[in-house]
Amino acid sequence: MKMKYSLVFLTLILITSCTWVKPTDEGSLVTFIEEKDQVPQTCTKLGAMATMVKHKIGSFNRSEEKVNTELITLAQNEAAEMGGDTITADGPAQDGERTFIIYKCSK
Repeated sequence: MKMKYSLVFLTLILITSCTWVKPTDEGSLVTFIEEKDQVPQTCTKLGAMATMVKHKIGSFNRSEEKVNTELITLAQNEAAEMGGDTITADGPAQDGERTFIIYKCSK
């Protein structure tokens, strides 16, 4: 019986540590700027988007760092599809959700 619980626990640990969002070729070219006030004045705002990923598996919380990385990667992928080349967060991540602002900075 202990072996069964150990296997379930190990599986949950492995699942919660996985990264599920992969960067696209285009998304990997999108720059993430941590602070909104650091976005160059020459950039044109294209819009905003909300991203969401799983932050919990059952009752287990996923790593905050992995969740944030996935939110940024997802935003970079989406920004590339919208023609953007730069993103910045419009606030902190909360419960696996974060809003990003998309910019076009290069000509």
